[in-house]
Amino acid sequence: MLLYHNYLTILLLLIATSVMATKSEFNYEIGKRVLDLLREYTDAPSKVLEFLSNYREKNAFPHGLEPQDRDIFFQLGDTLLTANPRLLLFYALENGAFAGNQRSPTFAHYREPGESGYRLDGPVHMEKLQKHLDSCIDENGRQVPCLLGPGESYIECIDNCTSLQRCPDEDSQQDCSAVERAEERSLCESNTKWCISYATRSIPLSDDSPKRGYIPFTFYCIDINGLPTQTPGENAELGADGLGNCYHDDGITPVNRQVSGDYAYCGGEGIICNNTFLGGFTSGNYDPRYRPWYIATKQNQVPNWSEPYEFYTHNIGITFSRPIYSIDEEGKTIFTGVLASDYSLDGIASFLTNNYDGSDTIVTIVEEAEPNYVIASSTGITGVRKVLIEDNSKPCPEDNDGDRCMGVRIPISDLNEDIMEQLISTTYLTQKEKNFPVSELIPVRVDHDDFRGVYASHTIGFETKETGISWRIMIMCPVPVQDDDTIMPGDSMFQLLITSVSAGFILCVLQLVLFIRNRREKEIIASDWRFTGVFLAGCVLLNLACLSYIGPNTDATCLTRMWVIHFFFVFALTPLFVKTYRLYKLTGVGSIIPRRQTISNARTVLMAMPFLAVEVLILLVFTFIDPNKVEDLLVYDESHTENHVECKQDTWAFFALQLLYEGGLVFVGCLLAYKTRNMRKEYRDNQQLLLTMYNIALVGSVVVVVFNATEVCQATTRVFITIGILWITVFSSCIFVVPKLLLIRSRKLNPVEEDEPARRTWSIVGNVTNSIPRIGRRVSYHYSQNSNSFGDQSEEDDDITGSSGKKIRACFIKQPMKQPMKQPMDAIQETRNSPDDDALSEISRTGEHLSKGKDSSELTKTDKFSTSGSMSKSSSCSS
Repeated sequence: MLLYHNYLTILLLLIATSVMATKSEFNYEIGKRVLDLLREYTDAPSKVLEFLSNYREKNAFPHGLEPQDRDIFFQLGDTLLTANPRLLLFYALENGAFAGNQRSPTFAHYREPGESGYRLDGPVHMEKLQKHLDSCIDENGRQVPCLLGPGESYIECIDNCTSLQRCPDEDSQQDCSAVERAEERSLCESNTKWCISYATRSIPLSDDSPKRGYIPFTFYCIDINGLPTQTPGENAELGADGLGNCYHDDGITPVNRQVSGDYAYCGGEGIICNNTFLGGFTSGNYDPRYRPWYIATKQNQVPNWSEPYEFYTHNIGITFSRPIYSIDEEGKTIFTGVLASDYSLDGIASFLTNNYDGSDTIVTIVEEAEPNYVIASSTGITGVRKVLIEDNSKPCPEDNDGDRCMGVRIPISDLNEDIMEQLISTTYLTQKEKNFPVSELIPVRVDHDDFRGVYASHTIGFETKETGISWRIMIMCPVPVQDDDTIMPGDSMFQLLITSVSAGFILCVLQLVLFIRNRREKEIIASDWRFTGVFLAGCVLLNLACLSYIGPNTDATCLTRMWVIHFFFVFALTPLFVKTYRLYKLTGVGSIIPRRQTISNARTVLMAMPFLAVEVLILLVFTFIDPNKVEDLLVYDESHTENHVECKQDTWAFFALQLLYEGGLVFVGCLLAYKTRNMRKEYRDNQQLLLTMYNIALVGSVVVVVFNATEVCQATTRVFITIGILWITVFSSCIFVVPKLLLIRSRKLNPVEEDEPARRTWSIVGNVTNSIPRIGRRVSYHYSQNSNSFGDQSEEDDDITGSSGKKIRACFIKQPMKQPMKQPMDAIQETRNSPDDDALSEISRTGEHLSKGKDSSELTKTDKFSTSGSMSKSSSCSS
């Protein structure tokens, strides 16, 4: 038998090793590449603006970036953009001045200093600001008045924008006069920044409000040096093979502007020039001081990235800003304005589509903060949806004139217009639910009329703590769906499982039927056929439970498999365990104080109930707190990734608890069977119990070790478990049934002649000091001194009454009854119980000590005592 077990162990290990899958590291290069490019993308503005700030501090701009330095900034900016074409560089000052340029597309911006919102009925203002009112143009280049519309904003100075107050940042708000130490007070004062005061106002929506004008924000054509131009053939247009012409917004009318006035660009102090708007092809209302990026920088006085917001052009983008300062005559640090660089989200989307367009891989960037606005995606999603201004729920028509529409940001939960948007939204929500695992791929299943499949998703956090960006990069790749996690009709695994289940079921049923049919044979009566029969029935049910492995993996089937396999395993194991435990208790192995006790079949059944109850309780608890449920998993190696749909629990708690409980029952059963191994096997099933427990322990251990030490698909694992159950049940059944059937057959083929009416008597050898086991029928006992072991046998009942004592040996002999015993010497009396009564009578001693009137040396020949009152002499019985 041990040899067969060794062969089985080697076979199972070879099967498991042959299907083992090697799990290797997934290729995260896509995510790392996007992350590196985003870092480069966002590091560039910081470096460029730091250079411009240092350039200004070294007085490289003669007027400190006042309007007279506009063209110098244009030229320097254009040079910097050569290496960073995605940027838009500009500066904005506290007096409202603005200048900047970009390469995508190629043009420049400029706004004269001053406050918009001047009233047209104010003669003082009109005299000073008439030049701004007449400097606006329409799309055809015609001059139009620069008038604010209802709801538009403008800046209104407080104290003519001349009085200073502490800036709102934390350092500036400190009271330096309260600092006692001179060094610390000096440091505090140097960290204090001073700001001018103004307020943001809006034009009322009523028609009767006074008309107000604004200072225009003008777009310029530029040449190859970055300077404004309207000379034909000098315009550096984006995408042109050579230089082109400068046109107004209609794309037809050439730009030819000659506007004279004493603009700040001309040098101030009444100096008049006519080239302030040279090359300006369109204009609009824009004041940087009420834009979010400017307000945040003035508020915090540190470099920062803005939250994405709607640009003046109605696109959504982000701005990196850096504050700039000047020192007044009193030594105060005056907040002068902001150096800034824009990134349009359209530009980030273009970057992603240029790198991953046409690829199966989808890359999407989402804000970490709620409501998780989309930044950009390689599918072409820009994170902005153009809608009508009057009704944001309606999309902007394709033929809109630009004034009716606005851009609104898109939360990722609103992506549902097509299958790709649904995939991106589902992926983010799934990743978020899993808490964005760093080194784990998360499958996302798509079930759509046009497409059904699974994508492997991975996310990487992108964060710049110093400047406030916190984004999440999602990478999604389609993966093949594997069907080797289920056992379906027609599969090779299905045939193997059905063969194993059928073999186990048929062999166990056959042995159960034969065992029950022969239950009245004395060889089976002695083995307690009731509990052995329950064990055989449990083996049948355990094999049938493996049929639950057939079918798709769903929450219902996963939970059913968890219940039936474990419950029927304990159901089959419990009769063996209590049978072994009862034998252990009745023989008194290991008892210090001998005692007599009775364990009936009914009581043994009650002993079995708690073991089943504990298993049911464990299954019930985990059904609610950690059920076995279906889960999408990804298995990946260096070459490919596969999707598997498996039954799985969230933790290993159920496995560990079942291993402890079921393994504990097997271990204790083996221990008890080992302790009762010295009983004579022809009278008890102790040898079969020991071998059965050993078989369950060995095969179960092999299954558990291989299950956890190898990486195989679930279908293979289930067939592997089914084969293990087949071996455990069939082999264990054979241990109990086959030897009994062979003994019955041998006895019937070689019958022994019966004597005259005789009594079955016990021949007992040894010095008896404790009560003697009984079988539940009327017997006589014989004593001798030559033996040291005992056995017991009954034709009708296996219940034993006994207690510990010195080892004795008992055997059946047949002896014709002789003359009645006149004076019984310490006779041991016993009354036979009814065959239907499981309760057993205790063995009692009557009379005096056996040695009374006869010492032990006189008992060399066997004395026979019968409860019927007769006695005979015979030679000692053999074992």
